[in-house]
Amino acid sequence: MRVLLVSPAYPPTFWSLEHTLPFVKRRWLLPPLGLLTVAALLPAHWQLRLVDLAIGDRLDDEELLRCDVVMLSGMLVQRDSLHALLARCRRLGVRTVVGGPYATAMPDRFGDADHVVVGEAEELVPEIAADLEAGRARRVYRELRKPDIRRTPIPRFDLANVAAYHYMPVQFSRGCPFLCEFCDIIVMYGRRPRTKTPAQLLAELDALLATGFRGRIMFVDDNFIANPNDVRLLLPDLAAWRRRTGALFDFFTEASINLADDPQLVRLMTDAGFAVVFVGIESPSQDSLRETRKVQNLRRDLVEQVRSLRRAGLDIWGGFILGFDHDDPAIFERMIDFVTRSGIAYATVGVLTALPNTPLYQRLAREGRLRPDGETGDMFALTNVITKLPLDVLLEGYSRVLEALFSPDAYFERCREHLRHWRAAATLERATTIEDLRVVARSLWRQGIRGSYRRAYWRFLTWVVRHDRRKLALAFAQACAGHHFITYTHETVLPDMRSHLERARADDAPRELAFASVS
Repeated sequence: MRVLLVSPAYPPTFWSLEHTLPFVKRRWLLPPLGLLTVAALLPAHWQLRLVDLAIGDRLDDEELLRCDVVMLSGMLVQRDSLHALLARCRRLGVRTVVGGPYATAMPDRFGDADHVVVGEAEELVPEIAADLEAGRARRVYRELRKPDIRRTPIPRFDLANVAAYHYMPVQFSRGCPFLCEFCDIIVMYGRRPRTKTPAQLLAELDALLATGFRGRIMFVDDNFIANPNDVRLLLPDLAAWRRRTGALFDFFTEASINLADDPQLVRLMTDAGFAVVFVGIESPSQDSLRETRKVQNLRRDLVEQVRSLRRAGLDIWGGFILGFDHDDPAIFERMIDFVTRSGIAYATVGVLTALPNTPLYQRLAREGRLRPDGETGDMFALTNVITKLPLDVLLEGYSRVLEALFSPDAYFERCREHLRHWRAAATLERATTIEDLRVVARSLWRQGIRGSYRRAYWRFLTWVVRHDRRKLALAFAQACAGHHFITYTHETVLPDMRSHLERARADDAPRELAFASVS
């Protein structure tokens, strides 16, 4: 069978770093690991091609008509592109199979697909493939069990155009033991973390090395330390693999803040090549953390723990949310103060979003507090939650937070605070390459000469040179990333928030006038 594996396009988002990618001459952040894994599960004699609309791959009608089936996967935030492609295939009479997180969470939304896959793919794909070949494929396939990912094959990295991506992905574990109310990971993947074997993960890295990719590898685990015992078994082997291969890879992942409670585990991670960890901090409010069951963040000095991870050699990114029930109008200044003191330069601050099937979604549905047709999966857009904070107060406060945190001066001040505490791990040091110098040259030209915030840029770099020029490599990385955060905030998010705020105030005006007339 001739199969097109298609990943839909994404809207602009904080996560994408799309305004930074021109500095590194890449077209998108990551290839679709789910589809690459599905490809490895399909029969070896099938003809496969990966089409990633995020990197601008072309997909004309002639190619669609030549294939036997189009297989699609995507997240909720990709829904517009995904449904547009399903409609196109239906118009052409091309068979479609759709799966992934969005289809698993909301299978009833896929009347425009021929076949829908609900759940993880490992056990289902061989059955679907056999049924497609025999002409007996069912409308819906469901996998309620959590598969043993120690049997997951090496993803077909050879299908990806690796030169188009900034990072390449691997996955060591699925699932998370915590109970955060807003999170859909425990719904889709369970609370019992499942891991691959160290040999399995190293084989995937060997396959990535064979593609010619050199750069950062993202462990896309939703909580890398969810099963700390298995992580401790992996890390020494991972460190030995880096030494043996001399691979120019370092690693990026996501972990819960309790990582800071275990300095030995942090040391094992940096020894193995981990350079960046994203941490979900969510809120400076203890009441809001209790409300959302983020118990792992309670009873700890979060600012000091972020600093301790930096001193150990990790670059810390952070996620934050506004709009919890316990948030009051003071939360906005508290958020600005916390993020500033923490020195988290890459602070993705969004508004509370109720993802389908999460405990939060179910609670708000019972309370009648979901906006109709509001599920976009985009936490940087209008929330689908009817928050206890009035909508205009939330939108105005959120805009104020973003303006304060992503003014160029504020952003670069957080970078300085980060570098004051950060100490490079010896295992992560490497020689400067020609491509590194090209990135620096592009940054100097686009930000230092042509940039609208060049004064803040030069003040930052001058400070780094005076205080510790050994940190210049990270400083340039921060500057390049900052171009995305500053540009996306001011060109996309803030205009959208102003538009939503105007509509919210207009919707409230008749009620205010009626109240005034009665008074």
